[in-house]
Amino acid sequence: MTTYPLSEPATIFDTGTSDARTKPVGRGSLEECIDIIAALPTDRQDQVSIRMDDLALDFAPEDIAELRRFLAAEAPGLSNTEITDIKTSEA
Repeated sequence: MTTYPLSEPATIFDTGTSDARTKPVGRGSLEECIDIIAALPTDRQDQVSIRMDDLALDFAPEDIAELRRFLAAEAPGLSNTEITDIKTSEA
């Protein structure tokens, strides 16, 4: 089970620069950061990462893509104040 804290503050960083950890691209809740990345040109979406501000948690570009797919498939009414669990089925 993977837990995504959607309402926790996060920062988007550009992974394509040498100062990737010093120049934020954007800030907001994790869900807002996902929306910001979704609005970027497609070729830029693979060049950013998300770091949670108060948690030791990073999302690489491939993690962001997984999270975007999950949120797109989630039923309407998802609350930003809830912690959402993604359960993977075992084969």
